[in-house]
Amino acid sequence: MNDGYAGAFHPRFLRADGQRTATANERVVLALLSRRGAASRAELARVTALAPHSVGRLIEPLIERGLVLAGAPEVAGRGKPGAPLRLNPDAAFSIGVSVMTDAATLVVVDFTGAVRARASVPLERDDFDAGTRQIAALIDRAVAEAGLDPARRLGIGVGVTGYFIGDGARVNPPPSLDSWALRPLDTLLADALGGPVWVDNDGNVAAVGEAMLGAGRTCSDFAYLYFAAGFGGGVVARGAPLRGAHGNAGEFGSVLPAGWYQPNLENLRRHLDDHGMAFDGLRTMLRDLDLAAPAVDAWVDRCMPSLNLVISAIFAALDPAMIVLGGRLPPSLAERMIAKIDITNPTRRGHHRPMPRLVPSVIGSDAAAIGAAMLPTRAAFFQ
Repeated sequence: MNDGYAGAFHPRFLRADGQRTATANERVVLALLSRRGAASRAELARVTALAPHSVGRLIEPLIERGLVLAGAPEVAGRGKPGAPLRLNPDAAFSIGVSVMTDAATLVVVDFTGAVRARASVPLERDDFDAGTRQIAALIDRAVAEAGLDPARRLGIGVGVTGYFIGDGARVNPPPSLDSWALRPLDTLLADALGGPVWVDNDGNVAAVGEAMLGAGRTCSDFAYLYFAAGFGGGVVARGAPLRGAHGNAGEFGSVLPAGWYQPNLENLRRHLDDHGMAFDGLRTMLRDLDLAAPAVDAWVDRCMPSLNLVISAIFAALDPAMIVLGGRLPPSLAERMIAKIDITNPTRRGHHRPMPRLVPSVIGSDAAAIGAAMLPTRAAFFQ
Protein backbone atom coordinates (compact mmCIF):
# COMPACT_ATOMS: atom_id res chain seq x y z
CA MET A 1 0.00 0.00 0.00
CA ASN A 2 1.37 3.44 -0.96
CA ASP A 3 2.58 5.31 2.11
CA GLY A 4 1.27 8.68 0.95
CA TYR A 5 4.49 10.72 1.32
CA ALA A 6 4.78 13.91 -0.65
CA GLY A 7 6.70 12.27 -3.48
CA ALA A 8 3.56 10.34 -4.40
CA PHE A 9 1.67 13.51 -5.37
CA HIS A 10 1.77 16.04 -8.18
CA PRO A 11 3.72 19.20 -7.19
CA ARG A 12 0.51 21.29 -7.38
CA PHE A 13 -0.66 19.61 -4.15
CA LEU A 14 2.50 20.23 -2.12
CA ARG A 15 3.09 23.00 0.38
CA ALA A 16 5.40 25.87 -0.43
CA ASP A 17 8.23 24.01 1.34
CA GLY A 18 7.68 21.05 -1.01
CA GLN A 19 7.71 18.59 1.87
CA ARG A 20 4.15 17.54 2.59
CA THR A 21 0.69 18.11 1.20
CA ALA A 22 -0.48 19.38 4.59
CA THR A 23 0.99 19.82 8.05
CA ALA A 24 -0.40 17.94 11.03
CA ASN A 25 -2.44 20.95 12.20
CA GLU A 26 -3.70 21.65 8.68
CA ARG A 27 -4.88 18.06 8.50
CA VAL A 28 -6.83 18.50 11.73
CA VAL A 29 -8.60 21.55 10.30
CA LEU A 30 -9.27 19.89 6.92
CA ALA A 31 -10.63 16.78 8.62
CA LEU A 32 -12.98 18.87 10.76
CA LEU A 33 -14.28 20.71 7.70
CA SER A 34 -14.73 17.38 5.94
CA ARG A 35 -16.88 16.06 8.79
CA ARG A 36 -18.82 19.25 9.50
CA GLY A 37 -19.32 20.57 5.98
CA ALA A 38 -18.76 24.16 7.12
CA ALA A 39 -17.40 25.97 10.17
CA SER A 40 -16.25 29.45 11.13
CA ARG A 41 -12.78 30.27 12.38
CA ALA A 42 -14.23 30.67 15.88
CA GLU A 43 -15.83 27.21 15.71
CA LEU A 44 -12.55 25.67 14.53
CA ALA A 45 -10.68 27.36 17.37
CA ARG A 46 -13.20 26.09 19.90
CA VAL A 47 -13.16 22.49 18.64
CA THR A 48 -9.39 22.22 18.13
CA ALA A 49 -8.49 24.19 21.28
CA LEU A 50 -6.12 26.25 19.13
CA ALA A 51 -5.84 30.00 19.65
CA PRO A 52 -7.92 32.00 17.14
CA HIS A 53 -4.80 33.61 15.67
CA SER A 54 -3.29 30.13 15.20
CA VAL A 55 -6.39 29.01 13.31
CA GLY A 56 -6.08 32.12 11.14
CA ARG A 57 -2.46 31.27 10.31
CA LEU A 58 -3.55 27.75 9.35
CA ILE A 59 -6.54 28.81 7.27
CA GLU A 60 -5.00 31.53 5.10
CA PRO A 61 -2.49 29.26 3.29
CA LEU A 62 -5.25 26.69 2.73
CA ILE A 63 -7.41 29.38 1.13
CA GLU A 64 -4.47 30.61 -0.97
CA ARG A 65 -3.83 27.07 -2.22
CA GLY A 66 -7.49 26.70 -3.19
CA LEU A 67 -8.22 23.90 -0.71
CA VAL A 68 -10.65 25.93 1.42
CA LEU A 69 -13.30 28.45 0.40
CA ALA A 70 -14.45 31.33 2.62
CA GLY A 71 -18.09 32.33 2.28
CA ALA A 72 -19.80 35.61 3.06
CA PRO A 73 -19.86 36.49 6.77
CA GLU A 74 -22.90 35.21 8.67
CA VAL A 75 -24.27 36.72 11.86
CA ALA A 76 -24.61 34.14 14.62
CA GLY A 77 -25.32 35.80 17.94
CA ARG A 78 -23.19 38.61 19.34
CA GLY A 79 -19.82 39.62 18.07
CA LYS A 80 -18.22 39.96 14.66
CA PRO A 81 -19.94 37.93 11.91
CA GLY A 82 -18.06 34.76 11.02
CA ALA A 83 -17.30 33.68 7.45
CA PRO A 84 -18.16 30.01 6.95
CA LEU A 85 -15.24 27.93 5.71
CA ARG A 86 -15.75 24.94 3.43
CA LEU A 87 -13.61 22.53 1.51
CA ASN A 88 -13.32 23.46 -2.16
CA PRO A 89 -14.89 20.53 -4.04
CA ASP A 90 -12.89 21.32 -7.18
CA ALA A 91 -9.52 21.52 -5.43
CA ALA A 92 -8.73 17.89 -6.21
CA PHE A 93 -10.33 14.59 -7.01
CA SER A 94 -9.47 10.94 -6.78
CA ILE A 95 -10.51 7.70 -8.44
CA GLY A 96 -11.76 4.64 -6.64
CA VAL A 97 -11.92 1.21 -8.25
CA SER A 98 -13.44 -1.94 -6.78
CA VAL A 99 -12.25 -5.15 -8.44
CA MET A 100 -14.85 -7.82 -7.71
CA THR A 101 -15.33 -11.37 -8.88
CA ASP A 102 -17.97 -10.32 -11.43
CA ALA A 103 -17.24 -6.70 -12.26
CA ALA A 104 -15.13 -3.59 -11.83
CA THR A 105 -16.87 -0.55 -10.37
CA LEU A 106 -15.40 2.93 -10.50
CA VAL A 107 -16.24 6.26 -8.87
CA VAL A 108 -14.78 9.75 -9.21
CA VAL A 109 -14.84 11.55 -5.85
CA ASP A 110 -14.14 15.25 -5.36
CA PHE A 111 -12.33 16.89 -2.46
CA THR A 112 -15.49 16.98 -0.31
CA GLY A 113 -16.18 13.27 -0.81
CA ALA A 114 -19.05 13.81 -3.26
CA VAL A 115 -19.30 11.28 -6.09
CA ARG A 116 -19.01 13.14 -9.39
CA ALA A 117 -19.17 10.13 -11.69
CA ARG A 118 -19.58 6.37 -11.47
CA ALA A 119 -19.27 3.49 -13.91
CA SER A 120 -19.30 -0.29 -13.86
CA VAL A 121 -18.37 -2.96 -16.36
CA PRO A 122 -18.21 -6.78 -16.38
CA LEU A 123 -14.51 -7.38 -15.83
CA GLU A 124 -12.26 -9.24 -18.23
CA ARG A 125 -11.11 -11.58 -15.48
CA ASP A 126 -8.98 -14.10 -17.37
CA ASP A 127 -6.48 -11.56 -18.72
CA PHE A 128 -4.99 -9.10 -16.25
CA ASP A 129 -3.71 -6.73 -18.94
CA ALA A 130 -7.07 -6.68 -20.72
CA GLY A 131 -8.80 -5.99 -17.40
CA THR A 132 -6.53 -3.06 -16.59
CA ARG A 133 -7.12 -1.63 -20.06
CA GLN A 134 -10.85 -1.77 -19.36
CA ILE A 135 -10.34 0.09 -16.09
CA ALA A 136 -8.05 2.70 -17.69
CA ALA A 137 -10.68 3.40 -20.36
CA LEU A 138 -13.38 3.70 -17.67
CA ILE A 139 -11.25 6.22 -15.78
CA ASP A 140 -10.64 8.40 -18.83
CA ARG A 141 -14.31 8.37 -19.78
CA ALA A 142 -15.56 9.08 -16.25
CA VAL A 143 -13.18 12.01 -15.70
CA ALA A 144 -14.14 13.51 -19.05
CA GLU A 145 -17.87 13.10 -18.36
CA ALA A 146 -17.44 14.75 -14.95
CA GLY A 147 -15.73 17.73 -16.59
CA LEU A 148 -12.75 17.59 -14.24
CA ASP A 149 -9.21 18.79 -14.85
CA PRO A 150 -7.05 15.63 -15.10
CA ALA A 151 -4.13 17.56 -13.60
CA ARG A 152 -6.06 17.77 -10.30
CA ARG A 153 -6.20 14.01 -9.86
CA LEU A 154 -4.63 13.01 -6.55
CA GLY A 155 -4.36 9.32 -7.31
CA ILE A 156 -6.21 6.06 -7.68
CA GLY A 157 -7.34 3.76 -4.90
CA VAL A 158 -8.05 0.14 -5.76
CA GLY A 159 -9.92 -2.31 -3.57
CA VAL A 160 -9.44 -5.95 -4.52
CA THR A 161 -11.32 -8.88 -3.06
CA GLY A 162 -8.89 -11.27 -1.37
CA TYR A 163 -6.23 -11.26 1.33
CA PHE A 164 -2.60 -10.14 1.35
CA ILE A 165 0.04 -12.86 1.43
CA GLY A 166 2.55 -10.73 3.37
CA ASP A 167 4.66 -9.64 0.39
CA GLY A 168 3.80 -6.05 -0.50
CA ALA A 169 0.57 -5.56 -2.44
CA ARG A 170 0.28 -9.19 -3.57
CA VAL A 171 -3.31 -10.33 -3.02
CA ASN A 172 -4.72 -13.86 -2.99
CA PRO A 173 -8.22 -13.45 -4.49
CA PRO A 174 -10.91 -16.06 -5.22
CA PRO A 175 -10.30 -18.45 -8.16
CA SER A 176 -12.37 -16.33 -10.55
CA LEU A 177 -9.69 -13.61 -10.30
CA ASP A 178 -6.77 -15.94 -10.91
CA SER A 179 -5.08 -13.52 -13.33
CA TRP A 180 -4.88 -10.94 -10.50
CA ALA A 181 -3.45 -13.35 -7.96
CA LEU A 182 -0.06 -12.93 -6.26
CA ARG A 183 1.04 -10.03 -8.49
CA PRO A 184 2.68 -6.78 -7.24
CA LEU A 185 -0.53 -4.88 -7.89
CA ASP A 186 0.70 -1.49 -6.68
CA THR A 187 3.46 -1.21 -9.28
CA LEU A 188 1.58 -2.98 -12.08
CA LEU A 189 -1.53 -0.84 -11.65
CA ALA A 190 0.48 2.37 -11.32
CA ASP A 191 2.04 1.60 -14.71
CA ALA A 192 -1.26 0.57 -16.32
CA LEU A 193 -3.43 3.36 -14.88
CA GLY A 194 -0.96 6.22 -14.57
CA GLY A 195 -0.51 6.18 -10.80
CA PRO A 196 0.08 6.85 -8.01
CA VAL A 197 -2.02 3.91 -6.86
CA TRP A 198 -3.07 2.73 -3.40
CA VAL A 199 -4.10 -0.94 -3.11
CA ASP A 200 -6.03 -2.56 -0.27
CA ASN A 201 -8.62 -5.30 0.09
CA ASP A 202 -12.28 -4.53 -0.41
CA GLY A 203 -13.29 -4.83 3.24
CA ASN A 204 -10.60 -2.41 4.41
CA VAL A 205 -11.40 0.23 1.81
CA ALA A 206 -15.15 0.00 2.46
CA ALA A 207 -14.43 0.61 6.15
CA VAL A 208 -12.33 3.67 5.23
CA GLY A 209 -15.19 5.01 3.14
CA GLU A 210 -17.65 4.49 5.98
CA ALA A 211 -15.26 6.22 8.39
CA MET A 212 -14.85 9.32 6.23
CA LEU A 213 -18.25 9.63 4.57
CA GLY A 214 -20.73 7.40 6.39
CA ALA A 215 -21.69 6.27 9.86
CA GLY A 216 -18.08 6.64 10.98
CA ARG A 217 -18.35 10.43 10.88
CA THR A 218 -19.92 10.22 14.34
CA CYS A 219 -18.12 7.12 15.62
CA SER A 220 -14.36 6.60 15.65
CA ASP A 221 -14.34 2.93 16.74
CA PHE A 222 -16.29 0.44 14.66
CA ALA A 223 -16.15 -2.82 12.75
CA TYR A 224 -17.43 -3.11 9.21
CA LEU A 225 -18.92 -6.32 7.79
CA TYR A 226 -18.48 -6.50 4.02
CA PHE A 227 -21.01 -8.68 2.18
CA ALA A 228 -20.29 -9.46 -1.47
CA ALA A 229 -19.36 -12.66 -3.32
CA GLY A 230 -17.38 -13.36 -0.17
CA PHE A 231 -17.68 -12.20 3.44
CA GLY A 232 -15.08 -10.11 5.23
CA GLY A 233 -14.72 -6.62 6.55
CA GLY A 234 -12.51 -4.03 8.16
CA VAL A 235 -11.83 -2.36 11.49
CA VAL A 236 -11.56 1.35 12.30
CA ALA A 237 -9.95 2.30 15.62
CA ARG A 238 -9.77 5.93 16.77
CA GLY A 239 -10.78 7.02 13.30
CA ALA A 240 -8.00 5.16 11.46
CA PRO A 241 -8.09 1.78 9.71
CA LEU A 242 -6.65 -1.05 11.78
CA ARG A 243 -4.98 -3.13 9.07
CA GLY A 244 -2.97 -5.59 11.14
CA ALA A 245 0.59 -6.79 10.61
CA HIS A 246 -0.06 -7.99 7.04
CA GLY A 247 -3.07 -5.89 6.02
CA ASN A 248 -5.57 -8.65 6.76
CA ALA A 249 -7.39 -7.40 9.86
CA GLY A 250 -11.11 -7.80 9.34
CA GLU A 251 -11.06 -11.20 7.61
CA PHE A 252 -14.19 -12.04 9.58
CA GLY A 253 -15.20 -14.98 7.40
CA SER A 254 -12.21 -16.86 8.79
CA VAL A 255 -13.73 -16.73 12.27
CA LEU A 256 -16.19 -19.41 11.16
CA PRO A 257 -15.10 -23.04 11.64
CA ALA A 258 -14.89 -25.29 8.59
CA GLY A 259 -18.34 -26.37 7.50
CA TRP A 260 -20.17 -23.34 8.89
CA TYR A 261 -22.32 -21.39 6.46
CA GLN A 262 -20.63 -18.33 4.95
CA PRO A 263 -23.17 -15.44 4.95
CA ASN A 264 -22.18 -14.04 1.57
CA LEU A 265 -24.23 -12.91 -1.41
CA GLU A 266 -22.99 -15.67 -3.70
CA ASN A 267 -24.50 -18.14 -1.23
CA LEU A 268 -27.71 -16.10 -1.35
CA ARG A 269 -27.72 -16.48 -5.14
CA ARG A 270 -27.25 -20.25 -4.82
CA HIS A 271 -29.94 -20.43 -2.16
CA LEU A 272 -32.38 -18.61 -4.43
CA ASP A 273 -31.50 -20.90 -7.32
CA ASP A 274 -32.42 -23.88 -5.13
CA HIS A 275 -35.81 -22.20 -4.58
CA GLY A 276 -36.54 -21.66 -8.27
CA MET A 277 -35.20 -18.09 -8.52
CA ALA A 278 -32.26 -18.22 -10.91
CA PHE A 279 -29.92 -15.28 -11.55
CA ASP A 280 -26.86 -15.38 -13.81
CA GLY A 281 -24.71 -13.35 -11.42
CA LEU A 282 -24.65 -11.02 -8.43
CA ARG A 283 -25.18 -7.87 -10.51
CA THR A 284 -28.39 -9.29 -11.96
CA MET A 285 -29.57 -10.63 -8.61
CA LEU A 286 -29.02 -7.35 -6.78
CA ARG A 287 -30.79 -5.45 -9.54
CA ASP A 288 -33.83 -7.70 -9.97
CA LEU A 289 -34.35 -9.55 -6.70
CA ASP A 290 -37.65 -9.11 -4.87
CA LEU A 291 -36.38 -8.76 -1.31
CA ALA A 292 -39.87 -9.60 -0.01
CA ALA A 293 -39.62 -13.14 -1.38
CA PRO A 294 -39.98 -15.80 1.38
CA ALA A 295 -36.76 -17.43 0.17
CA VAL A 296 -34.84 -14.31 1.20
CA ASP A 297 -36.17 -14.55 4.77
CA ALA A 298 -35.21 -18.22 4.81
CA TRP A 299 -31.67 -17.27 3.77
CA VAL A 300 -31.44 -14.65 6.52
CA ASP A 301 -32.44 -17.30 9.06
CA ARG A 302 -29.81 -19.65 7.66
CA CYS A 303 -27.14 -16.95 8.12
CA MET A 304 -27.98 -16.17 11.73
CA PRO A 305 -25.84 -18.77 13.54
CA SER A 306 -22.77 -17.67 11.57
CA LEU A 307 -23.46 -13.96 12.00
CA ASN A 308 -24.14 -14.39 15.71
CA LEU A 309 -20.79 -16.11 16.12
CA VAL A 310 -18.83 -13.56 14.08
CA ILE A 311 -20.43 -10.52 15.68
CA SER A 312 -20.09 -11.98 19.18
CA ALA A 313 -16.38 -12.58 18.48
CA ILE A 314 -15.94 -9.01 17.20
CA PHE A 315 -17.75 -7.68 20.27
CA ALA A 316 -15.58 -9.71 22.64
CA ALA A 317 -12.24 -9.09 20.91
CA LEU A 318 -12.56 -5.46 19.80
CA ASP A 319 -15.29 -3.84 21.93
CA PRO A 320 -16.39 -1.52 19.10
CA ALA A 321 -18.95 1.20 19.64
CA MET A 322 -20.64 0.24 16.38
CA ILE A 323 -20.81 -2.62 13.88
CA VAL A 324 -21.79 -1.69 10.31
CA LEU A 325 -23.35 -4.16 7.88
CA GLY A 326 -22.47 -3.09 4.35
CA GLY A 327 -20.68 -3.93 1.14
CA ARG A 328 -23.12 -4.89 -1.61
CA LEU A 329 -25.78 -5.86 0.94
CA PRO A 330 -29.05 -3.93 0.36
CA PRO A 331 -29.77 -1.73 3.42
CA SER A 332 -33.26 -3.20 3.89
CA LEU A 333 -31.73 -6.67 4.04
CA ALA A 334 -29.15 -5.43 6.53
CA GLU A 335 -31.99 -4.12 8.71
CA ARG A 336 -33.66 -7.54 8.69
CA MET A 337 -30.42 -9.19 9.73
CA ILE A 338 -29.85 -6.66 12.50
CA ALA A 339 -33.32 -7.35 13.91
CA LYS A 340 -32.44 -11.04 14.34
CA ILE A 341 -28.83 -10.89 15.53
CA ASP A 342 -28.26 -12.30 19.01
CA ILE A 343 -24.91 -11.32 20.55
CA THR A 344 -23.44 -13.44 23.32
CA ASN A 345 -23.30 -11.17 26.36
CA PRO A 346 -23.85 -12.94 29.68
CA THR A 347 -24.80 -11.01 32.79
CA ARG A 348 -22.65 -10.70 35.90
CA ARG A 349 -23.91 -9.04 39.12
CA GLY A 350 -26.84 -7.79 37.09
CA HIS A 351 -24.66 -6.09 34.45
CA HIS A 352 -23.87 -6.81 30.81
CA ARG A 353 -20.93 -5.44 28.85
CA PRO A 354 -21.98 -2.29 26.93
CA MET A 355 -23.28 -3.38 23.53
CA PRO A 356 -22.31 -1.94 20.15
CA ARG A 357 -24.88 -0.32 17.90
CA LEU A 358 -25.66 -2.39 14.83
CA VAL A 359 -26.39 -0.24 11.76
CA PRO A 360 -26.59 -0.64 7.97
CA SER A 361 -24.00 1.18 5.87
CA VAL A 362 -25.14 4.56 4.63
CA ILE A 363 -22.82 4.89 1.62
CA GLY A 364 -24.45 2.26 -0.56
CA SER A 365 -23.40 -0.65 -2.72
CA ASP A 366 -20.40 1.24 -4.16
CA ALA A 367 -18.83 1.25 -0.69
CA ALA A 368 -15.57 -0.37 -1.76
CA ALA A 369 -15.06 1.95 -4.74
CA ILE A 370 -15.92 5.03 -2.67
CA GLY A 371 -13.63 3.91 0.13
CA ALA A 372 -10.84 3.20 -2.35
CA ALA A 373 -11.23 6.71 -3.75
CA MET A 374 -10.72 8.13 -0.27
CA LEU A 375 -7.32 6.45 0.14
CA PRO A 376 -5.35 9.07 -1.86
CA THR A 377 -7.35 11.95 -0.34
CA ARG A 378 -6.84 10.62 3.17
CA ALA A 379 -3.11 10.10 2.60
CA ALA A 380 -2.68 13.59 1.16
CA PHE A 381 -4.81 15.70 3.47
CA PHE A 382 -6.56 13.88 6.31
CA GLN A 383 -4.28 11.12 7.61
